[in-house]
Amino acid sequence: MLAKSKILCVVGALALAACSPSNSNDGGTDVGAWPSDIVSENGDIAFPEGFLDWPTLGAWSTADESGTANGMHQVYATPGTAAAYRETGEFPDGTVLVKEVRGAATASLSTGAASYATDKGVWFVMVKDAKGRFPDNTLWGDGWGWALFEAKDPSKQVATDYKKDCLECHIPAKDTDWIYIEAYPVLWKDGKPPIPKWLDGVKAAIDGETDDAPAAMSATDVEVERPTAFGVCSSCHSVEKGRNGIGPSLAGVFGRTAGSADGYNYSEEMKSSDAVWDATNLDKHLTDPKSVVPGNKMVPLFEGVVDANDRKAIIDYLESI
Repeated sequence: MLAKSKILCVVGALALAACSPSNSNDGGTDVGAWPSDIVSENGDIAFPEGFLDWPTLGAWSTADESGTANGMHQVYATPGTAAAYRETGEFPDGTVLVKEVRGAATASLSTGAASYATDKGVWFVMVKDAKGRFPDNTLWGDGWGWALFEAKDPSKQVATDYKKDCLECHIPAKDTDWIYIEAYPVLWKDGKPPIPKWLDGVKAAIDGETDDAPAAMSATDVEVERPTAFGVCSSCHSVEKGRNGIGPSLAGVFGRTAGSADGYNYSEEMKSSDAVWDATNLDKHLTDPKSVVPGNKMVPLFEGVVDANDRKAIIDYLESI
């Protein structure tokens, strides 16, 4: 199941990339201009109003481990970005990238099964800083400014430290300035898609060629059926021991002390908590992510599970893995 989900995620991402606009009008005269309208003198980043009028770089779809789409990510860039990148292979100083994250639904249409975007969730904003302007600001580093805004209040920037809140998801793309350019045809020089280095690792793991290859599933893995409601968890969490993603692995989470999964970069709030993930605390956490450990990294990304039956199904499943 894990290997299948990896294939689906990679194929889905590249398929969407192939459908993204390769001839977007990314003209403009503001390439390289510093975005002082959204970046303050001390490095605070404001929500970039009007970004929907910018050219798009492309789109991603995320999927749960059954292959069902559970998120649509559309990426926008300041005018002129794509043309400049194709010419130089670098993002100009002052480039602003906005990833709008929405939910997704799937329906059977005349063309077959199709997934489409639904409600807004969050916006991730990156500002290219080639000069290292804000060395003491925890939202700036590795060549970019990093920000996160929630749909419930876009006026408030909620990230606190880019290394904890943002960077981890970009690590596989470190060699291309932390951006997955393989998914954006408008950035490809001469229209030729680059071969993503991170894809080699995924293929090798699937084929069992590296030490990172997933372990063979036990009979228990096959027999346990994941509830549909678990889809809200699997977009960020793996159920394989030691395989962390946006969130820590959920393998063995039931009965575990909060903030104790090996190898995951937890928030200080989670690391200092002595909460134990028993049924009661899991139910509280799934209802309201800030109820058990206020200030944890899930708060801006996850609004909770409303239905009590869905929460129980998730908790029962977590107890079984």
